[in-house]
Amino acid sequence: MNDKYAEFAIPADLMREIPAIGMRWDGESLLVGLPDVFDDQEEAAALQKLAAVDLKNVGVIRVPDRELRELVEYTLEAASVRSEAQIAEIAEGDEGPIADLVNQILNRAVRLRASDVHIEPAENEVIVRIRVDGALEELTRQPATVAAPIVSRLKVLGKMNIVERRRPQDGQFSTVAAGREIDVRMATVATLFGEKAVLRLLDTKRASVDMSDLGMNETALAHFQHMLAATYGMIVAAGPTGAGKTTTLQCALRDINTPERNVSTLEDPVEYVVPGINHIPVNESIGAGFAQQLRAILRQDPDVVLIGEVRDAETARIGIHAALSGRLVLTSLHAPDAIGVIYRLYQMEVEPHLVAASLRGAVSQRLLRRVCSYCVQYRDASYAERRILGDAAVGHSEIRLARGVGCSMCRGTGYRDRIGAFQVFEISDDLRELISMRPEPGKLYDMARRDGLVSIADQAYELARSGLTTLEEVARMVGTDA
Repeated sequence: MNDKYAEFAIPADLMREIPAIGMRWDGESLLVGLPDVFDDQEEAAALQKLAAVDLKNVGVIRVPDRELRELVEYTLEAASVRSEAQIAEIAEGDEGPIADLVNQILNRAVRLRASDVHIEPAENEVIVRIRVDGALEELTRQPATVAAPIVSRLKVLGKMNIVERRRPQDGQFSTVAAGREIDVRMATVATLFGEKAVLRLLDTKRASVDMSDLGMNETALAHFQHMLAATYGMIVAAGPTGAGKTTTLQCALRDINTPERNVSTLEDPVEYVVPGINHIPVNESIGAGFAQQLRAILRQDPDVVLIGEVRDAETARIGIHAALSGRLVLTSLHAPDAIGVIYRLYQMEVEPHLVAASLRGAVSQRLLRRVCSYCVQYRDASYAERRILGDAAVGHSEIRLARGVGCSMCRGTGYRDRIGAFQVFEISDDLRELISMRPEPGKLYDMARRDGLVSIADQAYELARSGLTTLEEVARMVGTDA
């Protein structure tokens, strides 16, 4: 992980006092991040303090106050990591130092907006990596002697068996990291050099996302909202793990949740808690799986039901019949694209006429890293790049592409946060009749394209044309789907 952008020469006490962070060099001047809540007088006072430590030729970039303070705390925490000599003295029974080390790892991961933490033992060290904006990056390396104590400490928190180190285990716990309440889902597995642990971090207080923030263009959003306006039927979100399906469905729920509706969700785990909605967790270990809990929900007089994921034929059938009996059912499943949802339901042995009658439409999505707005630069697209962007761009000489040059806010990656590329497939009456006949995929794709369906790759290229992501990021997504 590249933290060099957070190491500009602002003294630690001054970083916290102002607060301020060195962002990046721009020619011969240093661009410094200051809180966006500062007025002109406060900015002048901050620049005066920087000038007192020989930082006189600086430019100012305004950064949201909370994000800036978290980056300052992360930078200072990174500078105070225990030395190898101190860590080498930690034995498995020394709970205090190990607890501090685990807390420090979690604090740093949360401050960097990580979704997952990987504790990976190697022959001579333990590597801690975090997943930020969908990409893994290294957080720290520690001596191999602390690998087992770290995992044991996490297993204690997750109420797991610390003696059993050969079999996979799952656990969960809640903690406070970087001042936030975090739910942690933990899984361990034995490797050649010890147990590996992966932690999924769920921020219980994270800000909700509005439908307009998902990244759908106007046409796709209009189709999606039209589907949600229905009083019955099934709407499916499709895509690989980590594509943002849950976020999209929860945005939809918040959009249609009214006091006149009884809305229930069935999830494993419950990730978002929305006031006014009945959240029901799945617990396979006690026989309360998706199918069993879904039958129970349907006896609770629901108007809208969200099924976190359709994993088997039984759940698919119950969901289809719920949609046909007057409920609006939202769910997700793994399929390559929106039309692939139909063939996935066929594979689950749902009769074609039931698929045609119940399915309102599908949304396929992928997440792409967004160009960092704090270090974005633009350049003219080359002829080859215009050809990649499509026929409409070839004769257009003024297309400008964005890229991030690297700064403290993105830790030199050039990307910060993510944006969705969406394919929204609303089923017309003509398509419904064709679906009931279980057609060959080619026929269904041809009719859908005539109805205006746009591929998810084309939507992603449109994001690149708009300067929200890069061609390299789109190529990575398209290559993954190839």
